[in-house]
Amino acid sequence: MTALYALPDHEVVMALVPTIGQTRLSNDAAVERIRACPGMVPLAIDPETESGGPGAVLWADIGDHPFREWQYMYTVQALAEAGKIGEAFTTDFDILLDDRILVDPVPVAGFMFHISRCGSTLSAKALARSPRHVVINQGGPIQRGFWATITRDWAQEAEATPDNLHAFRNLVLAMARRRRPEQAISFVKFISWNTLYMDFAMAAFPEVPAVFLYRNPVEVIASVLRETSAVLWAKGRPQAGFLTGLDWQATVDMGNVEYLARIFARYLELAHAASGKIAHINYVDINPANFPAMLARGLDFTPADDELALMLEQFKFHSKDDSNSQVFKEDSAAKRDEISAEDKAMIASLCGEWMDKLDMSPANLFCRSGLV
Repeated sequence: MTALYALPDHEVVMALVPTIGQTRLSNDAAVERIRACPGMVPLAIDPETESGGPGAVLWADIGDHPFREWQYMYTVQALAEAGKIGEAFTTDFDILLDDRILVDPVPVAGFMFHISRCGSTLSAKALARSPRHVVINQGGPIQRGFWATITRDWAQEAEATPDNLHAFRNLVLAMARRRRPEQAISFVKFISWNTLYMDFAMAAFPEVPAVFLYRNPVEVIASVLRETSAVLWAKGRPQAGFLTGLDWQATVDMGNVEYLARIFARYLELAHAASGKIAHINYVDINPANFPAMLARGLDFTPADDELALMLEQFKFHSKDDSNSQVFKEDSAAKRDEISAEDKAMIASLCGEWMDKLDMSPANLFCRSGLV
């Protein structure tokens, strides 16, 4: 069964919260409900591309439940299965241009972009351990739906127009509204392929510091092949053209390893191009000893000692186990062994140059010694 995070966000939410599509409110009526209900947040965006519609935002009341699960959609799933999703409705996409939807948003303190399977979930969950933090971990509406809407299912570019930037900023702030009194700052970890929209996101939030986490693509590809990913779901669809920079139809018969390597090479190249605006962190450097420097130098954030102690507890556990019962075990060598020598050479030909450049970049928080 395909994992929730690999499917279009609106399809997942409509399955988990069947009532969400039964009521479509006008913008004025929706604003009234949003402002009256502290737990009302966007869960997904339906681009409505097949019907040619303008897109729809899916809203629901999740109460004061903190985002502690390893992804936004798993928070929605947990609440839905427990019967704790309240009022739900949809609105037109253009409600995102209405600043009245912003009710006490928690200030955004940092963005996290990444190559996938590289310690980003661990880092985000560590941040989420503090009750002062709202952590949007691959938030449903900004995974796919927002981008599919403004590009008409990748038929055009995601232009950074004033309206598009305004809508994106309001969407993020609406997800990060304060639902508990202690919540003071928020962080956003994007899905990996949103790295290709890094410039757009940072143009919408020019005041927010950002980091890019990356890892040996051989290990990343082995991990994706073990499970799945949203980029594999996109293979053979128009979105795959955007991801690879090729004609999307060329991806239909392309091998999964080559397809993933081409995508990851684009992430790495774009991250390197943004070196003056974003800090880089190699997976091998993500550990409890380095975590304070990651926060301070990468996100301009220095937590109090008690908060930091809470966060460092996360490093003991597997980041995708929300029960904290599975102890983390390093398996990088095993993942490398799962990829053939021929595929490793192909991956290196596509990604190797950009890995070296990121490792040597002055923007790398833990620059490889001897390489500069």
